[in-house]
Amino acid sequence: MSGSLLELRDVAVEYDAGGAILGRRRKLRAVDGVTFELDRGATLGIVGESGCGKSTLARAILGLVPLARGAVILNGEDLAALKRRALRARRKTVQLVFQDPLGSLDPRMTAGEIIAEPLGTFYPALDKTQRTEQVRAMMGAVGLSPAQFNRYPHELSGGQCQRIGIARALIVEPELLVCDEPVSALDASIQAQIVNLLESLQASLGLAMLFIAHDLRIVRHLCDRVMVMYLGRVMEIAGSAELFARPRHPYTRALLDASPVPDPQRERARARIPLAGELPSAVDPPSGCVFRTRCPYAQDRCIREVPALRPVGAAFVACHFTEEIFNYSIA
Repeated sequence: MSGSLLELRDVAVEYDAGGAILGRRRKLRAVDGVTFELDRGATLGIVGESGCGKSTLARAILGLVPLARGAVILNGEDLAALKRRALRARRKTVQLVFQDPLGSLDPRMTAGEIIAEPLGTFYPALDKTQRTEQVRAMMGAVGLSPAQFNRYPHELSGGQCQRIGIARALIVEPELLVCDEPVSALDASIQAQIVNLLESLQASLGLAMLFIAHDLRIVRHLCDRVMVMYLGRVMEIAGSAELFARPRHPYTRALLDASPVPDPQRERARARIPLAGELPSAVDPPSGCVFRTRCPYAQDRCIREVPALRPVGAAFVACHFTEEIFNYSIA
């Protein structure tokens, strides 16, 4: 089946920051006005510095945090409009793979019990034999051996624990897998194995994926499109090849400049956009463009006006002056 699986419309998430200014409660806006669509079977990478709202956005999609405004549309249904029982039934459509492989697993349960647990929630009619058969089949699909069925998490490696987490997410046959930095806690060689596993499973199962990461090399390899976030807002969305070849937002370019190139000569010859200063507070964000306090191209208009996410070539960019800044191809 083709077409849009997930659609976000102007999604915002706020937290109470404590205290008050002029009688109004202070708010921390972790996500501010995020809009995008994800097609069935596609992968969207979400990148940005720590604190930019990536994980909060994932929790909002999963219904784990309330929306301050906006809508999350899954298979044409507004999840916020569903009653509790209907929403619970939809939860198996979207599953999460966590960042910390060991910390996300119950240490008192065996691998087989952990993977089988969602079946008890969503398919209570299955008997023990049926659950065991499904668990063993899923363990094989993610590269775990039958001998690990009765092992506890502390008896397994980080990579094996993450395979258990992936198996637990896939056992209920979701349509969308949300991966929240699923390889950042693993060694480099194990990272490659898990990324290749996710890529293989996506192809065989027809999954759509949201892949949150800091490592731009992995995002470039795995994702069809990439969304760049800064201080809760979307700075740029583009196809992966397009974004890495022609970044159209100064923040995107700064992120790519911070990622090392394996060729020493190209690394020395690169012209860079410096990213100075610290990420501003989400409780008191800058007026206008939230990136302006760190942008070397900021002008008076950037102080006054919030840039709309608008089409620029093959991308969507939230910058007033992107044509003037990047009117060239980047090799």
